[in-house]
Amino acid sequence: MKGMQHNIKIKDRGLNMDELNNIYLRKMSSNDISLVKEWLNKAYIKKWFGDPQEWLNEIKNDDGRYSWIVHHIVEYNQVPIGFCQYYDIGKTGVGYAWDNEPCGTYGIDYLIGDEQLLGKGIGNKLIKELNKLVIDNEKPVQLIADPIKENIASIRVLVNNGYEFDKVTGLYKLIVKNQLE
Repeated sequence: MKGMQHNIKIKDRGLNMDELNNIYLRKMSSNDISLVKEWLNKAYIKKWFGDPQEWLNEIKNDDGRYSWIVHHIVEYNQVPIGFCQYYDIGKTGVGYAWDNEPCGTYGIDYLIGDEQLLGKGIGNKLIKELNKLVIDNEKPVQLIADPIKENIASIRVLVNNGYEFDKVTGLYKLIVKNQLE
């Protein structure tokens, strides 16, 4: 898969609803690591994600320290186009913006690795699917994301999916209503 070019024809104004239904999340396998490495090394992703090697160390999990992080590949028409993950923030240790969040809080991270798919509505569908996956599998009280404040596109996607900015922590939070009732 490394270096393989995927030719996906995309309309200039975004995807229609039928096309967005062709977006799925699947568990990441070791075969996906080279492609994720390629994505993490792209300038527009490094800008937001930082050092690719830190992410790859967590993904590879050679020493077992990161087994609590759940990684997925985002597929469009069965072609890998992105990466996402979620994790129980209670297992991350201390020193993060979410240190005082309630038990049952899960963090999310995500990226679209194919530049031609940016601004097409895929981010909204990705977050919708990721939210559903975490809520169905983990029954969280809330989901959080911590985008860099200059990453306006990512913030817009979160807000479009019901996340609200918490001025105290600087986090974007989605309260899972059915867990609080």
